[in-house]
Amino acid sequence: MLSESQNVNNSDFEDTRPLEGFPLVRSPGLRFGNFFIDQKALYLLGSCMGVFTVGLNDTATGANLPSIQKHYNLSYETISLVFLAGFGGKLVSSILNPVLQNLLGTRWLLLTAGVLYAGGSLLIAFAPPFSLVMVGLALMGFGGGFYAACLTSVIAHFDNSSFMNILYAFFGVGALSAPFIIGGFASASVSWNLYYWIQFTFGMVIIFGFLILFKNYVVPSDAEPEGRTLRSTFIQFARMRITWIGIILTIFGFAITLTLSNWLTSYLIEVKGTGLDISRYQLSMLWAGMTAGRMFFSLPYIRIRDRFGNALLLALLCGAIAVLWLAKTTAANWVVIAAAGFFLGPNTPAILSIVSVRVPMSLKGAAVSITLGAALGPLIFGIAVGKIVPGLQVLPPVLIVLSTLSALTFWAIPPREKRD
Repeated sequence: MLSESQNVNNSDFEDTRPLEGFPLVRSPGLRFGNFFIDQKALYLLGSCMGVFTVGLNDTATGANLPSIQKHYNLSYETISLVFLAGFGGKLVSSILNPVLQNLLGTRWLLLTAGVLYAGGSLLIAFAPPFSLVMVGLALMGFGGGFYAACLTSVIAHFDNSSFMNILYAFFGVGALSAPFIIGGFASASVSWNLYYWIQFTFGMVIIFGFLILFKNYVVPSDAEPEGRTLRSTFIQFARMRITWIGIILTIFGFAITLTLSNWLTSYLIEVKGTGLDISRYQLSMLWAGMTAGRMFFSLPYIRIRDRFGNALLLALLCGAIAVLWLAKTTAANWVVIAAAGFFLGPNTPAILSIVSVRVPMSLKGAAVSITLGAALGPLIFGIAVGKIVPGLQVLPPVLIVLSTLSALTFWAIPPREKRD
């Protein structure tokens, strides 16, 4: 039996118990001398790196849109299909995620996602015919969708809204980095396709990192009847009121984010007369603002109220977009774009947290996947903006209408039920 002094000296026996509700693994974390990182922090860090990689791709399409259109001499109607390829793949994979995560396990699903993501990046890096660019975007979309849904479900099991904000802040860092790099390429007359070598490199690094980090990961689950099927899980989730409210909020939320992010560069160039490089840097400012907003609202003692807080942020977003619509100076554009990002940033993690904390542990994975999968609706908005007769001039009013509808929907959120 160890004495008290022995317990003090043998610190390896301390702080090594598995966290309650967390998978039992051989080691609960990493120790470097006297410095210890527990398993929860490691999973959060790994998930953050994964969504950072997804963020690199999510804004690259919009930032590269003018260059791709010029390289292949495409009309707006044709170039709009790149969004259908990329985000279509992402959304389908989000819906399939709970099925494959249950079948393959988290580790091997993440490996599959990495192969798809890196493979798509490698294909586009060679600037193939446009049809193969579409294939590459679809592959990256599938990989990014699996990454986003799988890693978000990992963080959702922590029941911590701050963790969700931190996770999507790293997504924002990746998203703001892409247009900044692409803007530098445009300024230096570097071919647009070379950017995808960067994504390929990150994809390969993440593959090997996840093979190690998620080796022993097991999805936490609450007590439930034996023999429960995936079909019964979806049926139970579909009967919950928060499911449909979450889906509606996701449709509006992703419609706002994807439409603004994907078309802002073209809007600034064609409507505002902004330079090719400056327009990409201003897109980076949008994501810098979103990242700052997510980090700010993940700080201790700073919380967004489910109804009033999110509705207020969306009202402020409407104001920022209105100023962007009416502003005539470049300096004003920089400020209001960053402000719009700050007010919009907490929206996605807030929706995911609102849904995940209102469902049982066993339904969290399905809840996250279905909620993310509901973003299929925004594809219509993103493609339609480029086809309407007035063109991109309608972008600000469309965003204001979507933001207003989303703010009103937040008031329909049911109260959170207390769970043991």
